[in-house]
Amino acid sequence: MQNRFRGLVSAPFTPFKTDGSVNLDAIPGYARFLTGNGVSAAFVCGTTGEGLSLTLAERLAIAEKWTQSAGPKLPVIVHVGHTCLADARTLTAHAAKIGAAAVSALAPMFFKPRNVGELVDWCEAVASAAPTLPFYYYNIPSMTGVTIPVADFLAKAADRIPTLVGVKYTYEDFPDYTACVSAAGGRFDILFGRDELLLEGTKAGALGAVGSTYNYAAPLYLRMLDALRNGDEAKARTLQDTAIKMIAICNGVGVTHLAASKALMPMLGVDCGPTRLPLAQPTATQIETMRTRLTEIGFFEFACRS
Repeated sequence: MQNRFRGLVSAPFTPFKTDGSVNLDAIPGYARFLTGNGVSAAFVCGTTGEGLSLTLAERLAIAEKWTQSAGPKLPVIVHVGHTCLADARTLTAHAAKIGAAAVSALAPMFFKPRNVGELVDWCEAVASAAPTLPFYYYNIPSMTGVTIPVADFLAKAADRIPTLVGVKYTYEDFPDYTACVSAAGGRFDILFGRDELLLEGTKAGALGAVGSTYNYAAPLYLRMLDALRNGDEAKARTLQDTAIKMIAICNGVGVTHLAASKALMPMLGVDCGPTRLPLAQPTATQIETMRTRLTEIGFFEFACRS
């Protein structure tokens, strides 16, 4: 059952056509791009994939297309989180049927679990729809508003959810993160979810990381990780600082980071189309300004493997 993801796990954007419908035909080329850039897995229909802005039918179709397109070098984790338990279970069962490597679910964010027991109850109900498929709890308090310590969740869930193998941890609580890494003798796979803090996350014990900027800058982060492994922390810090500048440029466009990042993908030959409301699209002028600023920091030299 134990499933371990190592290196960089991309959280792909969901490709849309100009009319806002899902562009499934873009996914095979997208998968090849990620594999070519050294990404080790894909986490689909999550936050970056606008999963909660998709219909159930769209999420099923996208998950299936990714598993069909990814190939053996790019295992697929399907995000199945939902506010509706029945739909979350449908997504989970479907992920097992189509050959996904794992599923992950965030906490419901309208009616929220009030304590660790209620969170475990929810995750147990979701995960049990696929009794043999590895399950990752997706901790992202900035989006869900659920701030239950994950170490407490793991302690209570360990014997309740047989398929629980780890956590997608998108939060800056490093004491809780390190407690999760060491929980149950290191039993769990705690995937780090803050790209701009990957250096710190790696030092805290992360062996795998899930992020949106790994869609378009994986080679930069891989160089950073190589430098850290080789004991060159100064070089690793310089590369991380470059990633922080890149993220700041996307944050400064005038729209959400997600919308700005999605808009830069065509610059690399992977057109993922627009975002869905309520996410606003950057204007042509904003996109061109972003391109200029990214060029100034060498983005187009480090974004793709030569």
